[in-house]
Amino acid sequence: MRVLYLACAAFLATNVTFAGQDTSGEILVEPHQAIVQVNGIVCSFCAYGAEKNLSKLNFLDKSQFGDDGVLIDIRLHRVTLALQPDQEFDFGQVYDAIKKGGYDPVSFHVNVRGQVRQDGDRYLLTSSDNGQVFEVLGKDVGRFVGEGSINVTGLIDADRVPTIEAGQPMPMVIASAG
Repeated sequence: MRVLYLACAAFLATNVTFAGQDTSGEILVEPHQAIVQVNGIVCSFCAYGAEKNLSKLNFLDKSQFGDDGVLIDIRLHRVTLALQPDQEFDFGQVYDAIKKGGYDPVSFHVNVRGQVRQDGDRYLLTSSDNGQVFEVLGKDVGRFVGEGSINVTGLIDADRVPTIEAGQPMPMVIASAG
């Protein structure tokens, strides 16, 4: 019992230190992955519920990250998801799985390769991997029209996810393009 108490105390002390660390800065997203910044994820034991919920999603590449497609970094408060390249990423399902696990998603970060086209007053980026469509927001996004295939890292505000109807483009701000 004493050993269990000491182990729990050491674990909690470690996580208090991690919780105070700065998580700002550019997030690098590998192709076929998504990263979700999450509030409150500071304990690996407690994060198990979120991981369990996320691992049930059918668009994850279960051959990665311990055979469930989910990697949780409690130090950075991030969840990395390995994605099957030919399937659309369902932001709503990920949002719901994280909320069900007791945490608050803050932002989604995705790596998308595709082409931007103008549709009225909107700019749409269509993934060349799976056909998923994103509405590109921000200044000077028109410069990507006609560029051919581009590779971008995009930022999606998690608060917007529940308001997007099925089949509608997900609003995304380009964080970096290459």
